[in-house]
Order: sequence, then structure tokens, then C-alpha cells
Amino acid sequence: MATRPTAKDKRVFGETLKSARLGAPDAQYEVGLMYANGIGVEQDIGQAVHWVSQAAKRGMAAAQYLLATRYEAGIGVAQSAHLAMLWFSKAADQGHAKAQLRLGVLYGRSHPEQAVQFLRAAADSGLPAAQYALANAYRRGDGLDPDLLQALVWYEAAARQGLAQAQFALGEIKLLGLVDGPDLSGALGWLRKAAKQDYLAAQVAIEKMERDGAPGAGLRGVGSRKAGVQERRRKEDRWIRAAEGGGADARYHLGLMYEHGLGVDADNASARYWYGVSAQQGHAQAQLALARLSEALGAPDAYKWYRSAADAGEIEAQFALGRMHSKGAGAPDDPLLALELWAQAAQRGHVQALVALGHWMDSGTRKVSTACYRKAALLGDAEAQYALAQQLDKESGLAGSHFSPFEWYEKAAHQGHPGAQYVLGVAYLKGQSVGKNFKQALKWLLLAAEQGDARAQWNLGKLYTNGGDGLKRDLKLAFQWFQRAADQGFTAATSNLGILYALTGLPERAVAAWELAAEKDDPEALYNLALAYIKGEGVKKDESRAVSLLCRAAELGVIAAQSRLGLMYATGDGVVLDPIESVKWLTLAATGHDQAALANLERVSTLSSLRHILEGQRRAIEWKKYSLLGAER
Repeated sequence: MATRPTAKDKRVFGETLKSARLGAPDAQYEVGLMYANGIGVEQDIGQAVHWVSQAAKRGMAAAQYLLATRYEAGIGVAQSAHLAMLWFSKAADQGHAKAQLRLGVLYGRSHPEQAVQFLRAAADSGLPAAQYALANAYRRGDGLDPDLLQALVWYEAAARQGLAQAQFALGEIKLLGLVDGPDLSGALGWLRKAAKQDYLAAQVAIEKMERDGAPGAGLRGVGSRKAGVQERRRKEDRWIRAAEGGGADARYHLGLMYEHGLGVDADNASARYWYGVSAQQGHAQAQLALARLSEALGAPDAYKWYRSAADAGEIEAQFALGRMHSKGAGAPDDPLLALELWAQAAQRGHVQALVALGHWMDSGTRKVSTACYRKAALLGDAEAQYALAQQLDKESGLAGSHFSPFEWYEKAAHQGHPGAQYVLGVAYLKGQSVGKNFKQALKWLLLAAEQGDARAQWNLGKLYTNGGDGLKRDLKLAFQWFQRAADQGFTAATSNLGILYALTGLPERAVAAWELAAEKDDPEALYNLALAYIKGEGVKKDESRAVSLLCRAAELGVIAAQSRLGLMYATGDGVVLDPIESVKWLTLAATGHDQAALANLERVSTLSSLRHILEGQRRAIEWKKYSLLGAER
């Protein structure tokens, strides 16, 4: 609560306000602080924010930083993460170390590389908290390559400025020998500095060293037999008496002491016992602690106690249960339940749950959709069975499936799903996942085609066009099936109609069909249409149009088009003579085992210079890398 303004304070405030009104940023900042703290004037947070804002707008870094903290916390202004970042950034750009540190923290998870830049700037300015954060980034490899030597440098910089966390981290690294081997003396020196600042982890580490017989370990200089250990042991005696009296909270605290070795020897069995009796009494924190310890020790009751703690509202338990269900580790594999639990924790601000949900939205959605499909498929839904089969086809080994993709397709097909019937037809036709069986292939393709599956109709058209395997060739039926598929916009079927028209002596209709398919970039239609323009069959001869169509077909990977285009460039037939382009297209067609291209390439190579041959081969390689066809692959 602000004190009553004194006469002197009022006079100082009045003089400072005059300068502030004249636009002096230093004075505006001071007036803001005076309003915030009630110095020389009645406390007024609104006025404080106003004057600090004026100083910030005039470029004062300290004011920009303070204003950013107000927007971040929603003090005196509406909370705004965007405006907080804006003012932190403005202050950081002027070298304000605390603003740089704050930006490093804010960017830490989403943009680790950018976070490191801010942390480094703040650390270089000597801010110990930033030096510690940068050391952690080097140690974990957040936004840069892990480098323990650099971590050690920055931990020491912060530790020498008295930061207890850095002193403990430095002691821990030296104790574990993570850089140059164990350094017991150096470790103890830094741990004692942290322990003097009542840094509990350092005190416990020294106690453990003393317990394990490390020479010179005791809490020297921090009253290890006085205020430090003795006080915790007095607390232990009090907690034991309270625990024996049946207090759930006392039992929980006693479990903590045994788990972490606080004033006693660490003893997981004793910790589990005291956590257990407290958990049985419904103590939610004890249930959570027992679950954690049980999971770490591989005990089977971890899930049970996480569940109890989660039901009691423990946010960490909700997150842990979600983790277990997401991996099927110690709990049933259930991505939907995992998401539900993480969502509950995320809504309460649990950072790890928010991150987990973000990762699943980025990369885990397929697993979630698979879980949905699987549940519906097991309940007999044909669409779900088909969708699940498709996912299993794409990603082998999806957890929790009791059937192969083919079996799910078969279940959906027997329920009349046309997509599944088509897949079965193709599988029997090609012998994929099942032995070849032409009769079964025809059966399933007919069932799918009659339900309007354009792919099945197209396949039937091809089967009746070619005949074989006991099926009599029937161009009339082939035409009917191609037409039905084409009517649904199936471009390949339109192209095949052109072939049938050409076979039956109707070249004009063939050209009309190929024109339609070529408009949609069907490769075979482009090539056949080009031949029609070259020969003048069903259309007036047009070499320019033919070359244009051949080029597009060749770019889309039609080997015959590549072969013919290569020959045209070699002879100058319809195009400008170009030995380099000739070598390029003939090379590509030859790698596709086109015999004519192989022969023509040999002839062209004997007539072309080495420079032309090498350049043509280079272009062929580049085409494979960067052509539309290569990109699609």
C-alpha cells in the first residue's frame, strides 16, 4: 500500500511532471514510476501506464521494457501478448538486456534459433540470468548444436555473479565429469556457494556426497550440523510424529523427504510406503508422487494412481495419463483419450500439454484419425473399414490393427463399398496381397463399376479392349465402360475412347476425344493427338501443333514422345535442327528402354561433337531432377 505523500515528494513530483509535460522521456518515465508507487502523488496505475507509454514512444528502452511487462501481465492495460512482444522487441533492439532475455524465453519453444540470438545478446551484456539460459541452450542443444564446453563457460560467467542455479549446474557438471572428467573439489566449491544461498538441490547434493563418503563433502560454512541438516532433521522428526498420528499431508511430506534424501538417506521403498498410505487417504499430491515413483521403478500401479490424481484435478497427472495413452505404454493405446486428457491440461495452462497437442496437430493427426476409423470399423461401418485399409496401406505397422489392409478392404467390399470392391478387383488382377484370380478380379470390378466407380469402369474398358484370360475381346462393351467413366470426368477413359474410335475407323471422333483429354494434360492423349496432326488423320496436318503436343507429352514422361522428339531435333523435321536437344530426349527415351531411341542415339552420337553430346546428357540429367514429372515423384 502506498504511503501518504510528503511535502518534499510532492514538490519533486511537481517539478518532474513539468519536465514530463515538455516531452522529456526520462521525466515521463519517472512520473510513471511515481504514479505506480504513490510517491508524491496518489497511486494511479492508469496514469502510471500513460506516462511510461509516453517515454516508451519517445524511444526510452527502460520504459519500453516496463511497458512490455505490463502488457504481458495485464497490469493497468488489457493483456496483449502481441503488444508485449512489440515493446520487448523495441527495447531489445536498443540493447536492453532484460528485454533480450525475455524475448529469448518467449521464443524458446517456437523459434529456438531466434531465441538463442536474443539470449546471446543479453548474456554478452553481462546479465547472469541470460548467461544461465544460454548455457542451458548449449547443454540441451536448443536452437544450436549441443556444446558442453560452451555451456560450462556461460554457467561459470553466471555463477561468478552469484546466480545459485548456475553455481549448482556448474557443480553438477564437474561432479559428473561431463567435460574433463570428475572434479570433486571444484564441484564442492560451487555446490557450497549455491548451498549458502539456501539452494535446496545443492544442499541435498552435498548431503548425498557426504552420505556416500566423498572426502570433504559436508556443508562447510553453511551450518551443515547447525541450520542446514539439523533443521531438516528436526522437521523430519516433526513429520514422523505427525505421520504416525495419521495425517495425510504429513505422510506425503515424509515420502518427499525419503524420495529426495532431505535430511535422511534416500529410500524409495520408504518413500513409496508413505506416499501410499497418504494416497489411500485421498491426498492428490501423494497420489501423483506415488504414480511418478511407481512409473520410474516400473511398478504396475502407476496408471491407477495417475488416474486417481487426475480425477482429483491434478494437472500433471492429466498430462502423464495422456502421455501413457498416446504411446500405449503402461496404459491402453488410445489416442482419442490421450487428446482429451491433454486438452484438459492445456486448458488449465499446462505448457507440456500445449506442446504435445501442437505436435499432434502437426504430425500426429493420422494416428488420431486411424483410432477413429478403427473404432468405427470394428463396429462394422464399411466407410471406416475402407478408410482404415487405405491408411494401413500407406503406413505399415499402425498400432492396434487386428487385420491386414486386404482384410479390411474385403470386409468393406462385402458390405458393398465400391472403393473397396475396386481395390479387391485390382488386387486379384495383379496378384497383390492375394493370388491372381481373373474371375474374382472381374467380379469385384463389375460390382464396383455398376455402383459408378470410374476407376473400375476404366479398368473394365481396358480388359474388354484387350481380352485374354478367358475374357472375349468386346470393343462394344469396352466402349460402354470407357464412356461411363468419361461421363464422370475420368480423363484417361476419354483418352481411351479416342483409341477405340481410331481402331474402328472414326478418326474425327478419335481426335475430338483426344482434344478433350489433352486439355486436361493426359499424357497419352497428347501423344496420340500429336501423331494425328503429323499424319493428318481426322484432322488437317499441322506440324507446329504436333510439335507443341509432343513437347508437352515428352515433358510428362511419355517415352514414345521423347523418342520421336529426339529424332525430329536430329533431322530438323518440323523443328529447328538442334543436336543438343536431340541427345537430351533420345537419352531420356533410351533410359526408358525405347529400342528406336537407343539406335537413333548411337547414330546421333557419331555425328555430333563431344561438346554437344555432353551438354545433351547434362540436360537429360537436369530434366530428371527438376521436371514436373520428377517433382511429382
